Amino acid sequence: MIETSAEAFEEFKQSGLLGETQRRVLAALREAKRPVTGREIEHYRDMPGAWKRLSELERAGLVRRCGTIKCSITKRKAIAWTV
Repeated sequence: MIETSAEAFEEFKQSGLLGETQRRVLAALREAKRPVTGREIEHYRDMPGAWKRLSELERAGLVRRCGTIKCSITKRKAIAWTV
């Protein structure tokens, strides 16, 4: 059984199932050190479509939803994500 998101990430990375965009989104979340929205990742990391990878990473057990926050890009309430 995988006990941490870091172990899960390593397992996916070694299996080849984790794509480049997914790795970049995960790295952005780790570096943010606070919950962020998918649109914030897209905007600040120049990664169009980054939000699409969040649910994939969630299913893999690498990220999680942690409530809602006001998105600094859209100025609307949005799902906040963290590792």
